[in-house]
Amino acid sequence: MKTTPNRWLEEKFRKFDLRDRVDRALERDPFSAGTRPVIRWIKGDGLDDVVTQAAIGHATRLFGDRVDYCLLTQGISPDRAREVLAWATQPVEWRPISGADNPWLQETLNNAGCAEDDFGYWWKWFPDRVRPQAPEWILDGDMVILKEPPWFAQWASGKDRLRVSQIQKLTNDDHIYGRYEELVDPEIRLYSGLISLPPRLSYLEGFKKILNQLPLLAPHNGKRDMCEQGVVAATFQEFDPIPIPLEEFPFARGYDMEMDFGDGEVNDEYWGIHFGNAFVMKNVHFHAKQDLGQIVKVKDSDLFLRFRWLSGGNGQWGFAGWGMSEEIARIMVGELPDLSFKRVLEIGTSRGYLAAILSAHGALVTAIDVSDRGAKKNLEGLSAFFHQSDALEFLKKQQPFYDYICVDLHGNSWKNWQKIWPWLSSRIRTGGKIVINNATLDSIPEWAHESGVRELAEVLSLDENWKVTIHPLPLPGVLVLELLS
Repeated sequence: MKTTPNRWLEEKFRKFDLRDRVDRALERDPFSAGTRPVIRWIKGDGLDDVVTQAAIGHATRLFGDRVDYCLLTQGISPDRAREVLAWATQPVEWRPISGADNPWLQETLNNAGCAEDDFGYWWKWFPDRVRPQAPEWILDGDMVILKEPPWFAQWASGKDRLRVSQIQKLTNDDHIYGRYEELVDPEIRLYSGLISLPPRLSYLEGFKKILNQLPLLAPHNGKRDMCEQGVVAATFQEFDPIPIPLEEFPFARGYDMEMDFGDGEVNDEYWGIHFGNAFVMKNVHFHAKQDLGQIVKVKDSDLFLRFRWLSGGNGQWGFAGWGMSEEIARIMVGELPDLSFKRVLEIGTSRGYLAAILSAHGALVTAIDVSDRGAKKNLEGLSAFFHQSDALEFLKKQQPFYDYICVDLHGNSWKNWQKIWPWLSSRIRTGGKIVINNATLDSIPEWAHESGVRELAEVLSLDENWKVTIHPLPLPGVLVLELLS
């Protein structure tokens, strides 16, 4: 019997029309329905943009495509988020969050007199999981992973236990757990820096139990009060976690002269650093590590590299297959000289990779896709405007002419191209170009039936109104059509 890896969705909808409900859930949020391991950071409106930028840049170079990546932001602009993501070498899911991402916690905080502007530390738990079925790391934006921990492979395979970062032994003067101090085991001494979750572990019920047992005192302020730390520690200690001691993941606080290894010995075996207080002050430890070359620092990066976080993935961003590669994007943009203020139509934008590059080159881009795989929010603030629409329906309804048209369709049979070509060719200005991905896709055995772009090139090579150029490599190739008259 055919099964699906997304069993949590099946259970949720088991009393209804299962297959239809599951498929619709996957369409709404394919990233969260994924099963690959994911690393996520939370970034707010603090001074630690450079730390989070380096943390993501370093992790994507260290782990490559063995995991997926997610940046949650609260209270920062799209331009600022794109800058934080500019050093990534792998696709990253960017999600601006709000109270609606955890309605129960939002209501609980509001009932304690805490306005959304004052959620502070609590934002780390909006949402509680970005990928419930997968192994998941939850990190602060000021935490940098330097190398693989010894148990990385076990975690990534979904076979590891819960692990939670641990603070040093506390003195009578340390009060980091707010009014929940008496609920926290002083021997385990967990803190919320890094949470390493196995698949399907849900902790929100633990939050609810503790906050029902001992409600927050009004008026609560999540920026000042330490209650969040206490609720987190008291919740996760009930899952019999493996502590991550400071000797493995030390603090490098902005106001301390030395790194804090807690009760352990100072050593070079640590695999990550928590650059504490970078949110509110310049962290000299971080900049020293960058200057020594121990943490990534990118001096110059062209537009194709700065937007790599928007490139393809492993089927986790809405379609099983590959996204547009950097090599293909360079060929397509290279065929479009003088993009400044040119009207460009991009069909099949996916997550917005090519549209963002074209916009950054000065083009006025209309990007369309039958599904919104994040392009609308990813392109916000750029001169690229996303429309969720079927390509053929869009071309039939819209009247403007374009200087350039870029096409990257899923479904490249000759039958489909016979339908779309009359409408597509009617929307290009004389002297303009239509640049099409997948020109040699049918040379790949499993895609032999996707011959539409190649057959279009053969037909138009006999038409004196069109100049036809094919870039056969890299696969899946690019077709360039210039309208001469």
